[in-house]
Amino acid sequence: MAHESKGNGTSILTIIAVAIAAFAGGYFVKQGTTNTPTDAGSAIAAKEVKGTAGDSTKIPLGKSFVMGNPNAPITIVEFSDFQCPFCSRGGSTAKKALEKYPNDVKIVFKHFPLAFHKEAPAASHAAIAAGNQGKFSEMHDLLFGAQKSFKGKGDKGMKDLAVGFANKLGLDVKKFEKDMASPATAKIVKDDMAVGGKLGVRGTPHFFINGERLSGAQPFPKFEEIIKKQIGEVKTMLAAGTAKSEIYGKMVSKNYKAAAKKPNAKPAGQVVNFVPVDAKDPVKGAKNPLVTIVEFSDFQCPFCTRVNPTIAKIMENYSDKVRVVFKQAPLPFHKQAPAAAAAALAANQQGKFWEMHDMLFANQKQFKTTDMTELTTGFAQKLGLNTGKFKAALTSDAVLNKVKADGALAKKVGARGTPNFFVNGVQLVGAKPYPAFEAEIKKQIKIAEKLKKDNLSGDALYKAAVAYNKKNAPKAAPKAAAPPSKVDLSKLKIGNSHVKGNKNAKVKIFEFSDFQCPYCSRGNTTVQKVKETYGDKVAVIFKAFPLPFHKQAPAAHHAALAAGKQGKFWEMHDLLFAASKTFKTADMNELTAGFAAKIGINVEKFKKDMMSDEIAALAQKETAEGKVVGVRGTPAFFVNGNRLVGAQPFEKFKELVDAELKK
Repeated sequence: MAHESKGNGTSILTIIAVAIAAFAGGYFVKQGTTNTPTDAGSAIAAKEVKGTAGDSTKIPLGKSFVMGNPNAPITIVEFSDFQCPFCSRGGSTAKKALEKYPNDVKIVFKHFPLAFHKEAPAASHAAIAAGNQGKFSEMHDLLFGAQKSFKGKGDKGMKDLAVGFANKLGLDVKKFEKDMASPATAKIVKDDMAVGGKLGVRGTPHFFINGERLSGAQPFPKFEEIIKKQIGEVKTMLAAGTAKSEIYGKMVSKNYKAAAKKPNAKPAGQVVNFVPVDAKDPVKGAKNPLVTIVEFSDFQCPFCTRVNPTIAKIMENYSDKVRVVFKQAPLPFHKQAPAAAAAALAANQQGKFWEMHDMLFANQKQFKTTDMTELTTGFAQKLGLNTGKFKAALTSDAVLNKVKADGALAKKVGARGTPNFFVNGVQLVGAKPYPAFEAEIKKQIKIAEKLKKDNLSGDALYKAAVAYNKKNAPKAAPKAAAPPSKVDLSKLKIGNSHVKGNKNAKVKIFEFSDFQCPYCSRGNTTVQKVKETYGDKVAVIFKAFPLPFHKQAPAAHHAALAAGKQGKFWEMHDLLFAASKTFKTADMNELTAGFAAKIGINVEKFKKDMMSDEIAALAQKETAEGKVVGVRGTPAFFVNGNRLVGAQPFEKFKELVDAELKK
């Protein structure tokens, strides 16, 4: 990695004029050279200079660390998260741009730890603390290299890990620890996130190349395409008399476009349902509330844990106006959740629901490995409950029927997942941040205060507020038209995709699939039966279409395509589908390397190919083809262009294939 400096690139240009003069003759290098950038300036740490001509108010560089030559005309601003596996991949690709264009490209790193990556903020603090001693890029690389060990470490574990790295890098450890814990360090991360939020950064990694947005872990050709274009633009600007110090600001002004609005930005229709409050429901907050929040939750659900601090903050700020009513909604795949729900209700019989609620969520990770009766009885003892009475209540009809009734009510009102909330009847789904709740609460307080003038209070006011919300709920936007049942065959091309059977067969079945999707596995079994039944009359063309919520699916598709380079695509394809249930807990690199050895291909070549830009680009190209023909979910099949969605039975395929063979 090239040198780094701290500060905005323009500030460097302003402060070290001598370095600019020295560098003036070598601003560009031939593509593909590996020249190291001149040291003039790259080893100097610049101070922040606000209002410099070359900076941009749209994408300010601020005090962020710079990797590469600080005088380079192409600035890649990278918003990243040290715990995000896609950031590790995207960061490696960006670094490849530094290696290939050492005098033309620099990377400005911005911290954007995602809310569900608990150890990511500590990692960012460690990188900043190391950067204060001139070792940002080294710590950056060590952190990404150790990423798989982060989960569950917490702040203390992350500090121990980072201190070990600091020792390894020869840093002043006392200064490092002090800087890592400094409020100024935390502020840098907070400020970076605020900038990212304004720019529409919703996930990581997210890049701006002289202002041009590039989202996600894109393959290197995507970066290079933009870099080459911008090198030409910069040359034109310089020839026209633009000062080097003004390049970044002017390029950002030209290239930056605000983030596109989310596809659901149009009103999707507001769900409003009256959720009756039972006298046996656990309640906290206002005795005579303006706002009733009914929460359907699951004690084994990690997302439910995440929203608890938000509920606590609501109580802190609105306890005189808001009541929270807790309903049990244990999800079927959380096997210990019903027992936890029963424990909470058993504690409620002795007036300690919320105390048991907090203990259960705090010890959620123990559920799978501990006897739930033993665990919850221990909690009851800690809370000073009558344990005999508590244990009897655990299996009592009153408790079990209440869990069952709450679950049935959840289905009736459309609370299909957890956590799920109804704020005066207005549904809010998921672990939304505090501002989302507060906005609805403020709105509902105003509505309730108006209704209260009719001498309404208590449950009568709650019912009236729900009725008002139902009457005035925004209508849903018209549904998008369904994609056509028949697709123009010119839009379905084999290209470099893998084919089972004769590619000139009379019937071609294009299969858009996801190796982590259970329905795709089922659909694939049916397609294999079709192939066995019709032999060479049918060809199957497989296309990658990993769904965004299947995090291991892209790696699986890359593995299949990498095996395909050694003529073993279908063998890897079959192994991946057979093992798809293990993806969530497996190291995909290790798992697929084992499969590569099993099918007898060169494992080292396979590993290299799996991580290559060529394979990533091919997988993305196949997914893009699916979007063009209206694929929205998986599996999706096209039998000579006839659309067949989902894991359809053999008879559906047979009907279409027979019809096509008769033509």
